[in-house]
Order: sequence, then structure tokens, then C-alpha cells
Amino acid sequence: MQTYSLVPSRNLIMAEREMLKHAMPIKVLSTFGSQKQIPQNKTDTVVFRRALPIDAGSNGAPSITASNYLLQEGVTPGARTIAYQDVQVTLQQYGVLMKLSSKAEAMYEDDIPGDMVKLVGEHMASIEELISYGVVRGGTNVVYANGSARASVNTAITLNKLRQSARQLESAHAQLVTEKLAASVNYGTSAIEPGYLVFIHTDMEADFRNLTNFVPVARYGSQKPVHEREVGTVERFRIITSPYFKPFLSAGGTITAGTFLSNGGTSGTTADVYPVMVVAQEAWGQIALKGMGAIQPIYLPAKQITHANPMGQFGYVGANFFKNAVRLNENWMVRIECACSAL
Repeated sequence: MQTYSLVPSRNLIMAEREMLKHAMPIKVLSTFGSQKQIPQNKTDTVVFRRALPIDAGSNGAPSITASNYLLQEGVTPGARTIAYQDVQVTLQQYGVLMKLSSKAEAMYEDDIPGDMVKLVGEHMASIEELISYGVVRGGTNVVYANGSARASVNTAITLNKLRQSARQLESAHAQLVTEKLAASVNYGTSAIEPGYLVFIHTDMEADFRNLTNFVPVARYGSQKPVHEREVGTVERFRIITSPYFKPFLSAGGTITAGTFLSNGGTSGTTADVYPVMVVAQEAWGQIALKGMGAIQPIYLPAKQITHANPMGQFGYVGANFFKNAVRLNENWMVRIECACSAL
């Protein structure tokens, strides 16, 4: 029997496209990482799998002794097998819902349902970004701007700390990031110029611009930014900002009031600690909020009569979606914790 739900409503399809379109400008961290689509069967567990290098050491990098591969005349060497590493992530469901009256829908001068669709898309992207941030920020590979614990941090970012993070990544045989999620509502990836990505809060932009060897985007020449929120590069690091990457308020060491940000301002005496996330290729993964079917749009016009709405007095605009992220290799990501200079 042909039913309404058998073919998706054109209103729902348009709502989904609009939500995805308005989500894109907010996505920063969620644009990168190893991406997987939501499976068609809607399973709640997704597996990221990679083949381990031969002779992988404790940090995942090859630890090779060349003499172990020396061949003897007429003797067949021992065969080796391939080993895989599986990292599972369980999807979580999130939802955004807005309600409007039939009078507002029919008589208000603005297009309230249309504006709600845009706001739902933006809010979904905000939620997605915070989920990704929580996972990446929680990495166990940490470098402190000074001292050996977060409670001691009261120093701004330095070029040496960036180089120290690169040294750790290189020691673990991490690879430069070479791709990201394509800038469209459809699922897919696009190539970018290789580099380590550095994600920072917008407060820290001035400190990075003060670093020796900083090159702003305006002076790139033929080099293209990897994201519209990229502000520049330092050596092989691409610096990308977002207001969602919030600090640990008043979690650092003692400061002179007004020298560094404290408790979100300049009057405190304990430094806010800002995470600077340096990531390599395939350091973390996520389920991408892209492509038709990635979200389930909700658009119930106020005039739609149901048992719950017999007089057609209210409608809904919203969406629900599945999302989660996971760290795939702790050794391929470094979090630098530092203070942020007051201006």
C-alpha cells in the first residue's frame, strides 16, 4: 500500500538540506579526523580498523632490527602474519526540537519555520563540534608550557613547545594530515596540503601571531588554507581557531593579575589553561554528520491535523541525529596546555 512515509516528503528533504547547509560553517574540528558514514542498517556500533605496522612497538611505530631480516643462502625465512587494530565507537543519539503556533506560522511577518530550520542546523553543528572537542581534548599525550602538571601552567605558547609536539609525533611515525571532509552537504573527502593541524581557541590567536616564523593566510601565495577558520601557519603547523575550544578556567598556576586570562577575564590570579590540540592523520575518528540520511529531520506544519493536535494549533521543527567520536591513536595527537596572554 502506498503511504505518505513510503516516499520522503519534499518538505523534509528540503529541511534536511537546509540544516546540513547551515551546519557546515560552524564545523571546524568535526571537518577532520577519520570519517565514517552512518551505516544503512543503523547499527549502534561502528568499527575503525587499521593494519598494524610490522614489528610495531609500544607507541605503534615500527621498531625494526635489520639483522632479523638477514637471509641465509638456501633457507626460506619465517613467514609473518598481518595484525589489525579495531577501535569501536558506540553511536549516541541527539535531538533538537523547536515549537511554533499556527498563528505565528500563518501571520508573523518573518518565515519562522524557515528560520527554525536554519537554527536547528546551526545548533546541531554546535553539538557535534563540542562532542568532537571533548574526545580530542581528552587525549593522554600532554605537553605543558611550563611545569609538569596543569596546576602549574602560567606561560604562553612557544615555538619550542610546538616543535616538541612535532618531535613526539614524528617519533611515533605519525603522518601529516592530507585530507578533510569536503565542503558540501554531500558525504566525501577532499585533499589538502600536508601538515600537522593545530586547533586553538580564538582567544589564543594573538599569541600564535606573535610566534617567530608565523605566516598569516594573507601571505600564503599559492598555498591554500585547509579551513576557512585557518589564521596562518608556523613551520609545518596549520593554525585553526574556533570559539568552541574553551579552556579550563582558573586551572593553572599563579599569575600577576592582568598578564594572562583568568576565569574568562583579566582580574584573577590563577591562569586559565588553554588546550592546543596538535593532530596527525588518523589520530581520531568520528561519524560524519553529512549526506542525506545522516540526520532525521522533523517538520510538522501547524496545520497538520493529528490526534495530538486535533485543531491544528501548533507545529514542530527539529532533527535527531547519531554522533560520536573516538581517539584512534593517542601517539598521533598531542595536547599542549598553556596560558593565554591578556590584551
